[in-house]
Amino acid sequence: MYTALFFVYGLLQVGLFVWLVRIWRETREPIAAALLLPQFFLIWDNWRVAAGPLLGFGDLLYWLTWPSFWVHWFAGCWLIIAAGALLRLAGFEFARSKWVMGSFCAVAFALMLHDLPNFWTQDIYPVCEHDLIRYSGRVTEATRCFPDQPLDGVRQFPLAPVVTCFVLMGTGLVLWFRRGFPWLFLGAFLMLVSATPPFAQYKLDNFGEFLIKGGAFWALWHFTRGKVRAPSAVAVAPEVAQST
Repeated sequence: MYTALFFVYGLLQVGLFVWLVRIWRETREPIAAALLLPQFFLIWDNWRVAAGPLLGFGDLLYWLTWPSFWVHWFAGCWLIIAAGALLRLAGFEFARSKWVMGSFCAVAFALMLHDLPNFWTQDIYPVCEHDLIRYSGRVTEATRCFPDQPLDGVRQFPLAPVVTCFVLMGTGLVLWFRRGFPWLFLGAFLMLVSATPPFAQYKLDNFGEFLIKGGAFWALWHFTRGKVRAPSAVAVAPEVAQST
């Protein structure tokens, strides 16, 4: 059941990726282009988990797993930069200051530096949970594949994902109360809820990733729709001028 669930999660992320590509092609917003990298590897992450029972433990699954971790540490917090860009796109004058946008970038960069040591200190181990076979950064009593498997890895507080959720929730509240757009806040809030123990044990946090990305992409599409329409308006203008 969970193998099929992760396959569906991957399909949902494919839908968001296609939407993001369309937004970028129509608007050429730099933040849309930047988010393509982490979005692609969310598809990768879900489908490498779904493929685990088919591939089994070994070098192939092991090396298919590492890119998910690398991109998560490197680009997982880029939604914070997107939050600053969304405030600009929504027309908030204070967000046009280079200091405001620089602050969003600085927070994201600080979180990237925080996760940087993981590239050479973190390892991954075989884990078995529900009907899933995968590699993870930590083996617990509940995810052992066999009774005498060592409990490896250290539980780390997910600082970057938590800070990212709160930054998007804060930005989402501003967009909700000042622009009537609640979906960024709701997506980030539900992501945070889905990662809590009652829900994460059923792998709903992966669905939460779809919700937070969906809220961000919806906001990006919503606040750039004028840019999509602008080229057609420019194209009509010369014809109107000639007819007059």
